Amino acid sequence: MKIQWIGTAAAEGWPAVFCQCEACRKAALLGGKNIRTRLGAIIDDILLLDLNPDLYAQKLHFGLDLNRIQDVLITHNHGDHLTPLYMEFRNPAYYGKPLPLLPVYGPWDIAESLKPYEQYIRLHVVEAGDVFDTTKHHITTLPAVHSAVNGKMYLIEREGKSLLYLHDTGFPCREALDLIMKHVTHPVDLVSMDCTFGPNPLPKGYTSHMGFAENIHLKRRFLEEGVADGYTRFVAAHFSHNGKLLHQEMCEYMKPYGIEIAYDGMVLEL
Repeated sequence: MKIQWIGTAAAEGWPAVFCQCEACRKAALLGGKNIRTRLGAIIDDILLLDLNPDLYAQKLHFGLDLNRIQDVLITHNHGDHLTPLYMEFRNPAYYGKPLPLLPVYGPWDIAESLKPYEQYIRLHVVEAGDVFDTTKHHITTLPAVHSAVNGKMYLIEREGKSLLYLHDTGFPCREALDLIMKHVTHPVDLVSMDCTFGPNPLPKGYTSHMGFAENIHLKRRFLEEGVADGYTRFVAAHFSHNGKLLHQEMCEYMKPYGIEIAYDGMVLEL
């Protein structure tokens, strides 16, 4: 199984859209792995995770062949993860021939914004606990803890390999942990974790995202419960510029905990 993070930023991007803070100015100056577009990922070149607003720029920058995409998983209905207009460009008027209906899976509240494009897609509404097969992957749907109350996370499996895609969410709730314990039959190969807050502590009572402390706690929990083992790779992604640390600084911070820092274009083969 292969995963490519095509974007690794939170909603505002990094450098952020209207920002001149030190973290954004340094990122712009240094470039490279410090430039982060909105979060998205592709599994095995055929399974797209979210329709983020930077998808077209990511296609150009990384030479992505989006015509190979056979299925789309949507985590939630926030604008940095769901840009419905992309489905307009499956209209045969742009190509002179019809494209196959593209299966799109996600929570019920993405349906209204995708309705104008229903002749180009095949929408499947999923609930927490649903288990289904896409063209090549076996998917278990998990509830996220997020301000988008119908947000979903996914356990993705193929040919004995597996990954947990835990974005956008706070520390997983009891229901999500129970579902993971139920459906993970052997230690997963990869955990991709929300890390919006980076080194910053979460505001009191805040549950919609995670930071380094929550990532470290979650790794420890998964190891203790057998969801992961010493071979499992843990990767943090979805960073806000408010975390302030640039890529190499985050790598150094998390190295003692065995947690990798994703960057735009990063590829892992499991």
